[in-house]
Amino acid sequence: MQISTNERLIKKRSRLGAYASLAGLGVLVVGTIVSFRSQYIWVTFVAIIIGVTLAQYGSYSLRRWGRSPRPDQVLTTALKGFDDRYHFYAWSLPAPYVLLSPQGIYSFTTRDQTGQITVTGSQWHHKFTLGRVLLLFAQEGLGNPTSEALDNAERMIAWIKSALPDVSVAVNPVIVFIAERAQLQITAPAVPVLEPKGLKKWLRGAGKGGTVSNANLKALEELFNGKIEPG
Repeated sequence: MQISTNERLIKKRSRLGAYASLAGLGVLVVGTIVSFRSQYIWVTFVAIIIGVTLAQYGSYSLRRWGRSPRPDQVLTTALKGFDDRYHFYAWSLPAPYVLLSPQGIYSFTTRDQTGQITVTGSQWHHKFTLGRVLLLFAQEGLGNPTSEALDNAERMIAWIKSALPDVSVAVNPVIVFIAERAQLQITAPAVPVLEPKGLKKWLRGAGKGGTVSNANLKALEELFNGKIEPG
């Protein structure tokens, strides 16, 4: 399998996350010192708001961009074994993680939440635990992965149509929970929900789409590699 990863973007955002975390900690320290002077109590409240916001952004960024393995690395490992007709792109296209294959295009939306997570159709619920409180400032909220996955796929479709109006190909949204301690309860999901260990098997089985002609596959790869400019 071929792999194209935007390492420059990843390193840039990882550094930004580290700087934000340090800045947030510094602002909180200043706020704590100022709190001993009652006449400047308002400064303390402002410092707490700014400091917590920076720390939360920094922790979130480091989890996505600075940790190892990153989400793209987890996906790369899960997809290992496909031949060179398959090309995985991370942070190089309108959607974060995309697999171009002879059977179609797949757009992966990842989540790293742990604990009990339930999905019925497009409705999601993340069971409340004390651990979630401890990770409040380090982990992004679950949100609605279904909506995000569909949006990612739609962006890819629109982008492809703008550059290759004569190429008709499906973009299949897929949600992947990359945390080992995720406990998924899945009922008739609107978008396929998988764990990394089952991703390759699903692609070769239930998730196998149609066939992309060699000409279209070549045109799509040239577009994805930047050899064709979208209109």
